[in-house]
Order: sequence, then structure tokens, then C-alpha cells
Amino acid sequence: MRLLWRFMLPLSLLLVGAASHTRRKSQHDNEARILDLLLQELKLTEERGNDDQLKEALDFLRDYNQEADLMSHRMALYEFDFNTNVTDINSKKVEDQQVLFNSFLQTQKFKAEKFYKESHGWPDDISRQLKFISMAVVSTDPHLAREMAEISSNLSSIYASAKVCETSGDKKCHDLEPDLLDTMANSRDYDELLWAWKGWHDATGPKMKSMYARLVELMNNEAKENGYADEAAVWMEENDETNPSGFEALSDKFLADIMPLYTELHAYVRGRLAKTYGSDRVQDNKPISVHLLGNMWAQDWSSINPVVNPYPNKLFQEAEKGMKKEKLKPIDFFKIAEEFYTSIGLLPMTDAFWKYSMITKPTDGRTVQCHAAAHDMGTGDDFRIHMCTEINMFDFYVVHHEMGHIEYFMEYADQPYGFRGGAHAGFHEAIGDTIGLSVVTPKHLATIGLVDSEEDSDENSISFLLNLALQKVAFIPFGYTIDKWRWRVFRGDIKPNDYTSSWWNMHREYRGVAPPVPRDDPSLFDPGAKYHVPANVPYSRYFISHLLQFQFHEALCAAAGYKGPLHKCDIYRSTDAGAKFIKMLRMGASRPWPDALEVLTGSRKFDTGPLLRYFEPLRKWLVEENRKHNYRKGW
Repeated sequence: MRLLWRFMLPLSLLLVGAASHTRRKSQHDNEARILDLLLQELKLTEERGNDDQLKEALDFLRDYNQEADLMSHRMALYEFDFNTNVTDINSKKVEDQQVLFNSFLQTQKFKAEKFYKESHGWPDDISRQLKFISMAVVSTDPHLAREMAEISSNLSSIYASAKVCETSGDKKCHDLEPDLLDTMANSRDYDELLWAWKGWHDATGPKMKSMYARLVELMNNEAKENGYADEAAVWMEENDETNPSGFEALSDKFLADIMPLYTELHAYVRGRLAKTYGSDRVQDNKPISVHLLGNMWAQDWSSINPVVNPYPNKLFQEAEKGMKKEKLKPIDFFKIAEEFYTSIGLLPMTDAFWKYSMITKPTDGRTVQCHAAAHDMGTGDDFRIHMCTEINMFDFYVVHHEMGHIEYFMEYADQPYGFRGGAHAGFHEAIGDTIGLSVVTPKHLATIGLVDSEEDSDENSISFLLNLALQKVAFIPFGYTIDKWRWRVFRGDIKPNDYTSSWWNMHREYRGVAPPVPRDDPSLFDPGAKYHVPANVPYSRYFISHLLQFQFHEALCAAAGYKGPLHKCDIYRSTDAGAKFIKMLRMGASRPWPDALEVLTGSRKFDTGPLLRYFEPLRKWLVEENRKHNYRKGW
């Protein structure tokens, strides 16, 4: 079973409660509110004349909302329990609930389709709810639904429990977080980086490959059963309900817009890395070895900032020193993030958030999924984050990102069940990242006391922009490639024996990176080393969000009355910016994403312009540096 993103992927985008701490309701109150809305619609129909079909549809929606509330709440609980305690028992609970949910949605889908066909002339919100329910992608075969659930759980368990063990000394075994990620971020030893990178890819992918191939087969069969050509077509509709067939071409255009900036950044970074590792290991005009870029997947290059940044201003390093000086603990990160959101008029976290969230890696021996995520538990006041928080700038940023999801949950909570999701999956990812663009500015870090002062100079601006580009710009081709590869897999263009070779061919083509050692063995499955592939989470949302966050940021800065370079804007304490943000957030999925985008930005189209304007001073600097040092572009 897979539902469109606004219903199930990820489960954290499911049901929420009321949107304000002064308005939070019990589950019973939520159901009463839904019934009241339906009665209001009935009154409308009586004014327009008797319509038995519409009354039946409203009764159906009332019953659907009540049952979906209960089932999604149980699903959220089991998912959270599994993520914070990876056991076979908890995995089985998730599987069983997925099968039950599949059966429920199968029945409701066919009922909704019947009503949706008759909904012409009905109120838009009723027709749209029926449309969403009828779009659920479900299997009519309970055995295949069970098999899909079992494979999904097994893939997640393999990823969560994988370790890389040393071959000498005490042969200590290392988890991905924090051990291997710390090595990838901080080591400058070529061979140590290779050990960590190869170890992780070998510990995960090969165990997953046959299961993943079977999952692809099952998903494609289910997609066809629901009227789609393949699973890629399902994902296209998830990505853009307004023009599914055009989304891939739109993604291609966005990447093309960004590539001139990316190729300048890539050339500069490659030139600087050659000075550290030697021109024999980092060759001019060739792809960069992926393990040298400061991250297990080379999706974020900011950890190599000390290697490639020529200026002495080390903003983030100074901020981390400030964290240590202030003796900040993980809980303090969450309190600081909450204070940012409330300073612009958004909501504080609930009591349940502080009681139930897992904010550090447990020390009681449990295996947990450290990949951070926000969860909506479906009770109206219970929202959680699970995360293995460390005291560093990366996690400081991630906390703000994840809390953005929860703010979105709370703001659109008064919408009917089917509208309790982001206007677009990319919107959900962009909320916290938009705030993050303010949080990482020198001005903000000085305001909250993590650095001593805000020093404004051209060199400091370039240093800041380069550091951020290593995180944001470097990510964009990565975010593009993950789903580009999966779409080709779903369409049958890539066969199982070619999974890994095609993966690296595409990363070479679009990103200019390559594996440090040959990965041609068909038993390997390097895509499985990236969480979102075994977890089956679509990735285009992150690609879109990395463009969208700059579009949001530019609009909020204008609302705050800010004048000046976009990269220096901090909307902290601007309730005018917050009010505009809230207006869009409260819409949820009640309208197509262009409507929501227009409310905040005045535009109905995604736009790469704000990102390019943000980094324009850096682009000019990179062009000159590459010319001066004869760093060649391309690979």
C-alpha cells in the first residue's frame, strides 16, 4: 500500500489536532467539529434544493474522517515505537497496521470514486476531499499487501541496525550516527574516509538488493492495478497534482538553471581538494571522489569548509565554540528553535512534545533510527521528533528544520482530515529550511549569543555564502538524481543487475562525483546506503524544497520590511513575516499548491531566481577564483 504523500508518505504528514494551544481539542471535539462542518454543508444544499447524493457523500466523509483518525493514530504510534526501538515485535505491529490500513482504504477508495464522479457542482472542499480519497494507491490482494509491508519493514531494519566493524585492535563496531558520520565530516585521512564509506555501503546495500527488486515489482503491479502506467507515474502525481506529466521536464529545467552556479562551485572545490589530497587523487577535469566531500553521500559539503574556504572567518566553528562555552545541551537546541518560531507569532511546542520526543540517542542498548523525523500522532496535542542530537551546527540547523514540520502540522490542523498535509511535499520540507536561512546568518548567531559579534565585510560575506553553498547548492543535483534514478527503475529502464552501476553513472553525469573504488559487482546495491531508498520516501520533495525555501525567504524578508542583500536577512521577531507565513501554512492541502504559493509569494510558479540572487555575489567570486587559479570546469 502506498498513499499519495499528503496521506501517508511520510507518516508524519498524517492527522493532526487543533492548530493553537488555546484551541487544542480532544479527539471527540475534533469529530464534533467535522460533523458541524458537514451539517453546515447540508444546510447549503437545502438552500439550493434537495440533493440526496450530496447528503450521502457528506455522511461518507463524516464516517471516513472518524475511522481514518483512529487508524492513522495507531499507525503513527506504531511507527514512532519502531523508529525509537527497532525490534521484530515493533516491526510486526507496523506491518499489521499497514495491512489493515490498506484494506480500509481499498473499501473507502471505491466509495469515494463513486461520489467523486457525481461531484460536479458540489462545494469545492467536498469534491477535493473525495478526489484525494479516490487517489489512494492500494492493493486488492491482501497477501501482496502483507508482502509489501514485510519487505518495507525488513529494509528499514537492515538500515537501522547496520554497523561497520574495525578489522584490527579491539574490532570495535560503529553505527552510522554519530560514529561514521563524524568520521566522514572530520577526518582528512584518505584511507580512513575510504574505510568508513566502503564499510557503510557494504554493510547495507547487498542485504537489501533482492528485497528492493521485489518491492519495485510489487509497487509497479499495484500502480497498474490502480490505473497508472507504473510507480513512476504515481510519484509524478504526488509531485505535482496540477501537471503530473510535466513534472520531470520541470525538474530538468530547474537543474539546468542551477548548473552554471554548481559547476563553478564544483570546479573550485575540486581545485582546493587537490591541494589537500594531491593531484593524483583529485584530478583536474575529472569527477571528485565521493568520500572526500565531508558526508557519507556527498549531499552536503559544508564539513569540508575549513579545507576549501580561503578566509579566516569561521562563523560556524565559532558558533560551535559558543555552544560549548554556554554548555548547551540537546534540549537547549529545541528550546532555542521554539523561541524563534514563537518570536514570529507561530506556536509553542505542546507538553506531549517535550514528554515523548526522542531528542538524543538512548543509552539503554536499544537500536533506534537516528535519521531525524517529525511525527504527528493524531491526538490533537501530541507531536514528536525523534533524533540523535549532537552539539554541532548541523544538528542545530536540523532541529529548526524538523520543528518546521510540526509548526505546519499545528497550523493546518483545523482543516478537514484530507487537507491535513502540505500544499506540496516540497512545502513541508521548505518550512524549517526557510527559517534556517535566518538562523545561520551572522546577525542571528550574534543576536542569540553564539558568536561575539556580527562582522560585516566582503570577505566575511563570501566566507558565509561559500559555506552555505557547500550545503545548499551542492545538494541540488544530488536531490535531483535520487528520484531520477528511481523513476528509471520503476519504468524498467534499469534492471536489478545494473542498479549500482547505473546509480554511479547518473551521479557522474549530473553531479561530477564518483565512487573511490570500483563498484561494478552486480551483488552490490549502493542506493540502499541512502536512508530514503530503503525507506521508500520520495526525494523530489527535497529537491523542490531547496529551491522553494529561497522563494519563501525572499517573500518573508519583504514582509518583514528588510532592505539589503538577501543572504543577510533575518526574520527573527518579525510578526509581520510570521503572519504572512501562517496564512499560507493554515491552508494545508485545501487548495492546489499554486494557490498556497501565491498567498505567500504573489507568484503561482516555482522560481529559481531567488536562489540565484541569494548566491550571486558568490558566483561572481567563484568565476574570478577559478579563472585566477586555472581551475577547469566540468568532468
